Amino acid sequence: MKPVALLIALSLPALADWKTEVTPAKLGPHPKLAPQEFDYRLSWNGMVDAGKLTFTFGKQDPKFPSDFVSRVTGGSTGVASKLYKNDIAVISRLDPATLKPRACVGVQDEGKEVVTTRSTWAGTQVSSEHVTRVAKTGAETKVDSQFLFTPVHDVFSAMLHVRSHKLANGDKLVLPLMPFNRPYLARIEVLGREKFANRDTIKLSVSLQKIEPKTKTLLPYKKMKSTTLWLSDDANRIPVELRSEVFIGDVRMTLSGARKL
Repeated sequence: MKPVALLIALSLPALADWKTEVTPAKLGPHPKLAPQEFDYRLSWNGMVDAGKLTFTFGKQDPKFPSDFVSRVTGGSTGVASKLYKNDIAVISRLDPATLKPRACVGVQDEGKEVVTTRSTWAGTQVSSEHVTRVAKTGAETKVDSQFLFTPVHDVFSAMLHVRSHKLANGDKLVLPLMPFNRPYLARIEVLGREKFANRDTIKLSVSLQKIEPKTKTLLPYKKMKSTTLWLSDDANRIPVELRSEVFIGDVRMTLSGARKL
């Protein structure tokens, strides 16, 4: 076997290894999050206000009485909205016992285009309908896609599953995600405990890679260079701050308010 072919052959098992590393979709021992709502401020470099987000977990919804409903709403504000308009509204329906996703609908208004993604989970398949509407003309394009794998989280189930684990220093979690219509692999490592923003926190590193849906191979996600997340080290275990080095610079999401429902 030629040297190049040998290198390729040796690398193939490594490409598939991520499937054996995936953290089982079983909730850990930490108590479930009581119904609550959290406000976050978005900023560039912690100084320039860029937007607001509100996360709601477990609020009763008469349309979905048998689901644990989670939502996020908000988007860019001020100068940021003029440079890059991005308003978002996402609703996720989770199984209340396992906190596994059942269905998720997300709408992103980017000014010129409005993108709506509807995803459903059934057995080992996640199916997504991705509709892009041109605001000026109303013209629509639709793309349907499927991803065959399990477990696959949405953003909310991933957040709730991570906080449920022991999160001992050095622990690592590997979670396939379907935030919209494309799968990603999140690797999360517990870096330790520290005081942050006058709170006891658990410090985590987060990295993302794309998953090619058909071959299941991993591809780089160039838009995000590195991300650090601080969770409150208490019963809630909610994000206190997230800092991410992305293609537009240092973006931060900082907790600004919390309410019980």
